[in-house]
Amino acid sequence: METKWMRFLEMSAHALALVSVWRGASAVMTHNAMVEPLGLLQTLEPLAIPTIVLAVMVSVAAIQIRLRGGRKPRQALHEEQQRVQTAMLVAESHAMLDWREQVIMELRNQIDELTKERERLNDLLQEKSLRLRMDPLTGVFNRLAYEEQLEQEFRRWQRFGHPLTFVIWDIDHFKQINDVYGHATGDDVLRDIAGQLVSRLRSTDFVARYGGEEFAMLLPGADAEKALQVVNQIRQAVADYGFDNGEIRIPVTISCGIASFQPGDSPQTVFKRADAALYRAKDAGRNCCQVA
Repeated sequence: METKWMRFLEMSAHALALVSVWRGASAVMTHNAMVEPLGLLQTLEPLAIPTIVLAVMVSVAAIQIRLRGGRKPRQALHEEQQRVQTAMLVAESHAMLDWREQVIMELRNQIDELTKERERLNDLLQEKSLRLRMDPLTGVFNRLAYEEQLEQEFRRWQRFGHPLTFVIWDIDHFKQINDVYGHATGDDVLRDIAGQLVSRLRSTDFVARYGGEEFAMLLPGADAEKALQVVNQIRQAVADYGFDNGEIRIPVTISCGIASFQPGDSPQTVFKRADAALYRAKDAGRNCCQVA
């Protein structure tokens, strides 16, 4: 709009200047006289000179506006290029963010899968470890588990000094049961005795099949006197119940030796004293418990 007005003013000034000059020239031709240049100027219209000057100024202004107008498209083009570059950078940034999010998501999925696989392997390892520590016949812990538990309880006793008692059990006349009723019945008796031992213990106590018809027991927090009360209750319950599989009833009794940990003891010395107490119980007629 500004450029159109400047062109209009420029053309109007030029036209006015031409008209003034033409009228002056017409006047000269009418008088048919030769005049000096100064006189020629005097013959022109009074507003001719200002008009010519105005036309020149308008032309100069128009040229400047055109120059500025030429710079504006170049500046606009530069700004447009910058906008396009900025948009491309933003698009690339968004694409990079999307790619990173996708990579992160894939890594998280892989981590989740690895975590699940690790948990599965841990469960499998624990299951196999538990099987290795269990007696397959009786379902109680085996000797390996007993030795591990004994080591833990012994270290705890050394550190805190709380009472700890070891008990070794033996089924009375077990060889006769196998000889008379068969090994299958003998296995049933072993399972039955193991179940009764487990069912009458505290959650902190531990029992395992030591070997053959022998069972080992750990009673944390119980001294010899307290342990004797506990084991006598178990011994009497087994004697009262015996063994009954629905077809035959067999009288079954158990005997045990008891030894509490004392200063300077080791697992081996305690086991030796408890085993000696067990032999005394056997010599005393069985179905009894002796304290070392």
